[in-house]
Amino acid sequence: MKKPVRHRKLKITLLVLAGLFLAFLCIPVPKFDKPYSTILTARDGELLGAKIADDGQWRFPATNKYSQKYVDCLLEYEDRWFYYHPGFNPISFVKALIDNIKAGEVVRGGSTLSMQVVRMSRDNPPRTYGEKLLEVALALRLELHYSKKEILDLYAANAPFGGNVVGIDAAAWRYFHTTPDDLSWSEAATLAVLPNAPSLIHPGRSRERLEQKRNTLLQRVLGSTEDAELAMMEDIPDRPFEIPMLAYHYLAEKDNKHHGEHIKTTIDANLQQSVIDIMKRHHDLNVLNSIDNAAVYVVDYLNDEILAYVGNNWDADDARMVDMVQAQRSTGSILKPFLFAAMLDEGTLLPQMVVPDVPMSISGFTPKNYSGEYWGAVTADKALQNSLNAPFVHLLREYGQPRFLTLLKNLPLRGVVFDSEHYGLSLIVGGAEASLFDITNAYAKMGRKLASYANENYDVVVDDGITPYSAEAIAETFHVMLGLTRPMSQIGWGGFNSSRQVAWKTGTSYGFKDAWAVGLTDRYAVGVWVGNSDGEGRPGLTGVGAAAPLMFDVIGKLNDNYTYPGNTSESVEIEVCAESGYPKSEYCPHTKKIRVVDVENQTGVCPYHKKVFLDESRQYRVKSDCYPVDQKRFEVFYVLPPVMEWFYKKHSPLFRPLPAFYPGCGASHPDDVMAFVYPKGDASISIPIGIRGDRQQVVFEIAHRNPQKTIFWSLNDKFLGETRLNHQMPIDVERGNYELRCVDEDGIELMRKIVVQ
Repeated sequence: MKKPVRHRKLKITLLVLAGLFLAFLCIPVPKFDKPYSTILTARDGELLGAKIADDGQWRFPATNKYSQKYVDCLLEYEDRWFYYHPGFNPISFVKALIDNIKAGEVVRGGSTLSMQVVRMSRDNPPRTYGEKLLEVALALRLELHYSKKEILDLYAANAPFGGNVVGIDAAAWRYFHTTPDDLSWSEAATLAVLPNAPSLIHPGRSRERLEQKRNTLLQRVLGSTEDAELAMMEDIPDRPFEIPMLAYHYLAEKDNKHHGEHIKTTIDANLQQSVIDIMKRHHDLNVLNSIDNAAVYVVDYLNDEILAYVGNNWDADDARMVDMVQAQRSTGSILKPFLFAAMLDEGTLLPQMVVPDVPMSISGFTPKNYSGEYWGAVTADKALQNSLNAPFVHLLREYGQPRFLTLLKNLPLRGVVFDSEHYGLSLIVGGAEASLFDITNAYAKMGRKLASYANENYDVVVDDGITPYSAEAIAETFHVMLGLTRPMSQIGWGGFNSSRQVAWKTGTSYGFKDAWAVGLTDRYAVGVWVGNSDGEGRPGLTGVGAAAPLMFDVIGKLNDNYTYPGNTSESVEIEVCAESGYPKSEYCPHTKKIRVVDVENQTGVCPYHKKVFLDESRQYRVKSDCYPVDQKRFEVFYVLPPVMEWFYKKHSPLFRPLPAFYPGCGASHPDDVMAFVYPKGDASISIPIGIRGDRQQVVFEIAHRNPQKTIFWSLNDKFLGETRLNHQMPIDVERGNYELRCVDEDGIELMRKIVVQ
């Protein structure tokens, strides 16, 4: 009868033990759900910036990389038997209990590292014997779930190091400006003793006590050795290092998606600091003109890496926290190379092709060149290099606003959000908004694609879809951008061996509110914006005057140059008219060969060189039906439309205009003889207002092939007067509808219907 009873007792005992074990397994494993700081590091691991954790602690995301020196010091100080006990040390526990009973208070803890991890996970509750027993149970559960290395990681990541510094990663940087895996013996010993009493032993306070504890630990770990003596000679940290602010705006931008994470970047810490210093020098000058803000963005486009990102002047009096790298601002002329390259790609433009540069008014839009001058006819490359507005408005009208808008969205420029009707032709001269980030990246992608075609040392395969442009169009566009005249600060740059070739472009928004500059070497793209974040315009705030000097100073810190050719193997050779840049016609007197994008040409042959019949003396033009055939002579003339000719001959003293017609030998079509400069076509015009608020005269102007001819002006059949040489007529008009009629002495007539508002 006794055996069954024993068996039942054994079974019950086993069941109870099994139940207790299962209950033990049901105890939740101690976990940490504390928020982490967001930290940003450079390509070499240097800390660029950090954002404090949501609970106000500097708690860096754990790397779990710390030196063996720290482990040796920590275990010697806190838990020598860490690798041997199951979570608590019975001997230490009993000794602590006896000492505390004798003292009548808690004078010794007896906690293992595992128990301390449990205590930290529970926010350090009051120390009682009941709490201590619970810590023992949870420490056993912790040991059952984690390896010893993982428990060490939990301790190192969550230990308090004084003030609001938590974890070895934050402590190593804040106290020693280093990483946990690069600690010296002295640093490791200091950080090992700090968590034992972080509120009493704090760098900056009780330094003698901290030094004593550190030295005692060093002697226990290293003994009486030379290493120990050298370690004890090191100074105790005086105060925590300030968290750097080298990339505040980039950190803020990345924190939105990577909050509480360690963000490893490709930023070059030395270059980032150099850019900040350069920006400070320029800010000291710009602020004298009340220009307070700026941004610089540098990309290594060969490796597709960001090297520098400074969102604003740190010395700015206003809005220095605003990230102007990401801000959407009026683009000015910075988009012109995008249109230039697009038209090269479709064959509707050649690099040296003549385009109109004359005043125009299109549905109330009257683009003007920055200088106020017009050249009449200018080659496309010169128009880009001089950032002339009128020619590029003409080109955009030829290309089509909807197509160009789609292209910009595909680059992508995320600030271009409206339809083409919203922007109109102003799209090419600053009517749209874009960010420095998107604009610089768009140019960088062009450089990356070109490198894959032209750089023999660059063997990275680049997707052709990275940018909508062909490598040849990019090469030619960048070649033109090399020829821009540099700002005053760069005068004489070509005379120095250290000077760098740069393909670059500037932009200035309407009202002098935004100054842009983007430059490319054969590896880097540098983008600069300068202005006021609140949109206040300032005289002299131009791309060339404010943004370009800053850009060139940054490029001076880059060991690079622009060496790509003006053409790639994808180009073809054609023969063009030397004067007009169009494919040669049978009448072109001079030609030259150039290389262009390998697409079907859409420009047609040169339209400006024409065969003109003259009288026997070659002084007059004649027509076939009013002059003897055997006496006619012919010559080739460079013939521009009247308005283009009107402006062109002002700047081209060698230009030979068409002769007048032979007396009594007919006249040509009015459009071939004269044309309105203003107004251009039937138009609505506004009465100008003077600086005193008084109404001004409206000035109409006509271009005539022969300025010597007299022109007679009338408005609604009321005679206004006549002009000769300078065909401008100032008129006082009220609001209303009018018919303006002009007749020259040969009877050639022009008429315009206008609405004065």
